[in-house]
Amino acid sequence: MSYDSPMTIGYNFALMDFGATAGDTIHYISGPAGKRGMLRSVSVAVTEVFACSTKAGNVQVGNVSDDDAYGKLNIADGTAANTVFNEGDDTNAIISAAIAADTVVKVTLDEGTDASAVTGQGTPHIIIDWF
Repeated sequence: MSYDSPMTIGYNFALMDFGATAGDTIHYISGPAGKRGMLRSVSVAVTEVFACSTKAGNVQVGNVSDDDAYGKLNIADGTAANTVFNEGDDTNAIISAAIAADTVVKVTLDEGTDASAVTGQGTPHIIIDWF
């Protein structure tokens, strides 16, 4: 498969309460055998306003040794419900897009903290091109 015609796969995750106190949620993705990946997008469809003034809720895309090797989307305090927050809003979200062949991709959904009452819910989504 060439770079001209990648296999593009979108990964949707369950609704995440970035304001809960239950701890992080971790998912693992295995790409097609022998294929390299390119992280194209990280986003959250926000369903509850984010109040996370102390530490932003975030979506980290990495591997087993580095949680954010490929990307880290920090969802800003005050992000409104019924919006999509993505790498266009956090322009530093894609750290290193290239994913080595046969790498297990680790997606960590990390809760935020707030000075008073943390809130924020949304459905995370990432897109990876596989070559």
